[in-house]
Amino acid sequence: MVFPLRISEAHRLVVLCLCLAVVVFAAVTLHASQLPPLTLTSTANSIAISASAEFTCDPTGDLSLEAAQAGTYAPLGNEHPTSDRCRGYWVRFRVISPDLPPGGWVMELSRGWWVVDLYVLAGDTITVERTGTDVMPRSRSLASGDMVLPLPLPAGADQAVYLHLVGDTTQFGESRSIGATILPFQEWIGKQRNLLFGQGIYAGIILGLTLYNLMLFVSLRDRVYLYYAIYVCAFGSFWTARTGFFYQYLWPSHPLWDRQTQPFLAVVAIVFSILFVRRFLAVPKHSRTVDGLLQGIAALTIASYVASFAGMHFALSPVLAWIGLVVTILYAAIGLVAFARKYRPARFFLVASAALLAGNVLYILMFLRVLPMTFLTYNAALAGSAIECVLLAFALADRMNVLKREHEERQTEYTLDLQELVQRRTAQLSAAVAQLQTASITDPLTNLSNRRHVETAVQPWIAELQRDRIRNVSGIPRRYLAICLGDLDHFKMVNDSLGHAAGDKVLQAAADILRQNVRATAILSRWGGEEFLILDHVTAPFEDLLMAERLRKSIIDDTPPVVVESGHPLSLSLGVVRYPFSEGFPDLLDWDHCLALADHALYRAKKTGRNRWCSYRPNEGFSHAARTRFVSSSEFMRMRRLLSVSSKLWMRSRRTFR
Repeated sequence: MVFPLRISEAHRLVVLCLCLAVVVFAAVTLHASQLPPLTLTSTANSIAISASAEFTCDPTGDLSLEAAQAGTYAPLGNEHPTSDRCRGYWVRFRVISPDLPPGGWVMELSRGWWVVDLYVLAGDTITVERTGTDVMPRSRSLASGDMVLPLPLPAGADQAVYLHLVGDTTQFGESRSIGATILPFQEWIGKQRNLLFGQGIYAGIILGLTLYNLMLFVSLRDRVYLYYAIYVCAFGSFWTARTGFFYQYLWPSHPLWDRQTQPFLAVVAIVFSILFVRRFLAVPKHSRTVDGLLQGIAALTIASYVASFAGMHFALSPVLAWIGLVVTILYAAIGLVAFARKYRPARFFLVASAALLAGNVLYILMFLRVLPMTFLTYNAALAGSAIECVLLAFALADRMNVLKREHEERQTEYTLDLQELVQRRTAQLSAAVAQLQTASITDPLTNLSNRRHVETAVQPWIAELQRDRIRNVSGIPRRYLAICLGDLDHFKMVNDSLGHAAGDKVLQAAADILRQNVRATAILSRWGGEEFLILDHVTAPFEDLLMAERLRKSIIDDTPPVVVESGHPLSLSLGVVRYPFSEGFPDLLDWDHCLALADHALYRAKKTGRNRWCSYRPNEGFSHAARTRFVSSSEFMRMRRLLSVSSKLWMRSRRTFR
């Protein structure tokens, strides 16, 4: 009796523990479910979680999900600022998604978070998504330089979401606000495209200025252009690195190097901007005191970076921010003094410094948390640097005329020679391209169109005829495409008796005669050998036949003198077909079939005596029922196959007949 009693007590203990676990889980779930729901509708462009979310502090940054579920939360409000007392934060909110937009939802956060984990609770299932600057791009849930996470929500879901944020929340850290925005995936893709477009324009400006000034340095051997090129490249790369593109595409497996990239680029930009200003405004010549101050700032910048890299514990970012603010103000003051002294290069420099000063002041004050982080303050220095780089390029061009007067003639001659060379090469290239384009669609002997041009030009005509047939506007006569394939008779006798040189002259003369007897809107091409193809729009019932007769008579009436002297007759045989072939069945034969039919008609004209034209016409009087039965019969399909494959056989037999 003792053994069953022990089993019963054990069962009771297990059941009691399970009940306690269920009660605790229900309490936590009930607490999360009491949050005001955040309803996501597919028509919304973006939805902030701040109005419906709660947050709690994570002092060490490693608080687990279970501990976060049992924590005490406070309403988030509008983009709650971070505090250095918290290494991280937990944010929770409820999401209701009645429907899903294409691609689902994504959550976009502010920059600067080292690690971001997203937990979506659906019953006993927890879906985890991760991103952050310390997470390699290929390991992120969405491989993007932005802080963005997919939000895996099924349609009609009502689920609790927990968000764990860990980053530098100190006074000068970029992790400065708690909050996120939910937006459709396609909306985020559109923002990414716009960001890439804008960043591409900025990078193009920076790259163009860098390469241009490197070329000037190589040609002029003036180090001011080298300093400016390195400064522009480093400063532009600094802002590009902040977007995460370098980390995503250049070194995706090295997060530690990515952390060091921005301070390194900032130091390079400050140092080489100082070297550029000293040489551009001739600071050592005008004021040794200011020159010594600039050199001291450069040395301090390098020393700060080396000390930070060596492991000394101090915040390098605010030091570089203060140095950047000081040198920007100092540049503006130096430019103002130089302008007051009527130093001509200072004009553009002063305007450029003002643009950079305005942008840097806004950005650095934002970085120092004097101003809030907005789109304007975050991108102010980016815009100011772009304006400054462009204006400094103009300043360098102006300085070239001021400081190198003794080399003005040589430089002008070099510039003119270079421009002339570029123009000559451009003209040669344009002429070569034009010749290639003309040669690709023109027969070199007769200057008529070739097969390639016909195949390209006839397709719009066919499409236009099909549109006219679909519109079927009353009162407008139906148009057709006349296909007239002509072949010079007895041409082989001309070649055999007079030689190929004379044959070429005959072909050229025949091409000129045909060109004079077709309309300007027609397509006249040399189809091959002594064959010519004429395409033109016709409306009258026999307009194509009249055109064929006119062309036949023109060859006889205007026989080339070289043929007259030889005594050999020269005439023209033609095959004529209209497209569409049948008015009642416009899709009966396509363009290739009609061309083959015209070739066969030409073959019959040759066989029946030459110097004539033959044409195929449909029997439109054939009853509609009979035509329908014929089109659906195997005989019709055999005829189409014959037209498709027999053109080469007809041409071979025609050559034999000649």
